[in-house]
Amino acid sequence: MKPSVPTPPADESVCSQTLPLDEFLTFKLVALANALQTQVTRHYVAPVTAVGLTEWRLMGLLQQHGETHAGALARISLMDKAQISRSLQPLIDRGWVLRRADPLHARRHLLSLSEEGHSNFDRVLQQARPFQAALLNALTQQERQALAAIMTKLTQAAEAIDAQAPQLRKAAFPTN
Repeated sequence: MKPSVPTPPADESVCSQTLPLDEFLTFKLVALANALQTQVTRHYVAPVTAVGLTEWRLMGLLQQHGETHAGALARISLMDKAQISRSLQPLIDRGWVLRRADPLHARRHLLSLSEEGHSNFDRVLQQARPFQAALLNALTQQERQALAAIMTKLTQAAEAIDAQAPQLRKAAFPTN
């Protein structure tokens, strides 16, 4: 069964032919994400450790999920596997991420945080929590719940749209 994109009532629909660029949800979300990432880097990653935000995120995924491989990190983070590989190398060079051959898959390596990697991640995490709490506390509990529901709904819609992309492309650009 194909997922379907929920459609709002006609009087609430956004017109795909006249939607102004500054109203694109993707533009607005990227702008917000960039502003938050700048804040993250400036206030709690850079002052505590010499890694960038992407590296810190990967350390967080390894902290959360334990030993895994780059392909799994790509699926979990929705990041490009090449970007993950580039970002992991400095962490491996520092000894914060350990890499070992996967005994079940000859062409794959398993990745995990070293003791020093855990320590550095935890130092940044302690700095991050007050900033993240302050962001969340800018919203009421009801708004936080609504935001979580909206994010889930948009994620599901994005997955459904992705599955329907060939049909949407054909509708937008019919061949004569």
